Amino acid sequence: MWAARHRVLEEPGRHLMLLGCTAGGGIALGWAGGLPLALAEAPNAVLVWVHSMTGLPCGVGYAAAFGLLAHVMSGRRKGPLAAVAAVGKRSLSCYLAHSVIFAPILAAWGLGLGAYLTSATMALFAFGVWLITVMWAYALERGGRRGPAEVALRHLIYRPNAKRKPRSALSGRHQSRVERPIP
Repeated sequence: MWAARHRVLEEPGRHLMLLGCTAGGGIALGWAGGLPLALAEAPNAVLVWVHSMTGLPCGVGYAAAFGLLAHVMSGRRKGPLAAVAAVGKRSLSCYLAHSVIFAPILAAWGLGLGAYLTSATMALFAFGVWLITVMWAYALERGGRRGPAEVALRHLIYRPNAKRKPRSALSGRHQSRVERPIP
């Protein structure tokens, strides 16, 4: 939450030192904690505990590394990179689009094609669906529009206060019996 409040990943150029230290330290710690478990023939509880305790710092380190990568590539947003960046801006809409496409086509309650696809054809199908959502997100980006799920979420969270009914401290069940009007 601290990183979000200070916009560390949104403005990586202002936080290069922090991102570099976090990436280097977190990834090194995670790998150091995971390596003994990976090399052990018979894992024991101590190795599993060390591995699980160093996983979170490793994940934060990778997030910081991707923030640094975003900073390096920020001036090169043309072509395919711009299209993938458009997916990132509309990640909730793209995630939901994947679910809406995959579920009825692959699940048994829908067309049930998941039972007939091999690993290779499933990967090809998934790549095709991803490409469709990339093109859709890029079209929205070129049109200057946000994703529909992001618009709905912002509307639900930031709707105007004027539409909400004011609640007084003495309304409903919180009034004492003496203050309630007698029907």
